[in-house]
Amino acid sequence: MRECDLRRLIEETRSRLFKSAAKNGLDSQVTIDISQELDVLINCIQRKHYKENQSHS
Repeated sequence: MRECDLRRLIEETRSRLFKSAAKNGLDSQVTIDISQELDVLINCIQRKHYKENQSHS
């Protein structure tokens, strides 16, 4: 996945997370699931940046 697509998906997921938290509460399973989905996406982009930095070292 291209980085620009990944960043867009992160922003969309973050927006869904805020909406779910406002509607369902922070301890709602729906909110927790979206939060975990966002964690995976953020970790993905961080791994990508880490690998790029390692290759330039």
